[in-house]
Amino acid sequence: MSNRGQGVRTTHTVFSVVEALDQEGGATATAVADSLDISKSNAYDHLSTLQELDYVVKDGDRYQLGLKFLKHGVRAKQKLDFADHLESALEALAEETGEMAWFVVEEHGQAVYVEKALGEDAIQPYGRVGKRVDLHDIAAGKAILSELPRRRVHEIVDEHGLTRHTEHTITSLDRLFEELDTVREQGYATNENETFEGFRAVASPVSPEGDLQGAVVISGPQTRFEGERFQSELPAIVSRVANELELEILSQNNR
Repeated sequence: MSNRGQGVRTTHTVFSVVEALDQEGGATATAVADSLDISKSNAYDHLSTLQELDYVVKDGDRYQLGLKFLKHGVRAKQKLDFADHLESALEALAEETGEMAWFVVEEHGQAVYVEKALGEDAIQPYGRVGKRVDLHDIAAGKAILSELPRRRVHEIVDEHGLTRHTEHTITSLDRLFEELDTVREQGYATNENETFEGFRAVASPVSPEGDLQGAVVISGPQTRFEGERFQSELPAIVSRVANELELEILSQNNR
């Protein structure tokens, strides 16, 4: 009799333990067991094995994720063809605008924050490198969705839904497609209080010759993202940086 099903369940539990430690910033075996609705002995076995493999460290009775995960995260980020150029591009964008600059990619139907840079006046109400969020309510997500086939957008919405975060969040598929049409036409996307009240963002897709890589985005308080600055100045800057990244990618591909 095959034990493949048990193996798959075990793998699922292991990564659920990792996710629980990540979400809580560390936890006891008892807390992990309660969170995942598994026995304390089962949680302890998984945590001990992860500790033996150097993926988890223990401080007293609390377990935390170890830095060995960092190696894999850095390696995964380096798969971006232009990773070396990305950091300097975001730093220049943050310095020019004074705001928070991010590069965001899509993976498994969600937005993943890959790289960031802080401007002089940057405010960071959410987001951290590696964090995953839904695509429909953030500027970078809408920029990315605008470059995907309509069928793929349907699949993403079917899987992740259109969760309402504020009264401004798009929760209708028809309304989302209308928004994506506008993004494609103007070349950039905006977030106007859709994730948090009083918070806005501007993003542009990076898609050289139709090869979607992700999106560049700057974000900040509504008091600084309004009027001409929000409607034309910041979109022009973000679109320019996205275009520069596209040219860098094409240049590397032709070397």
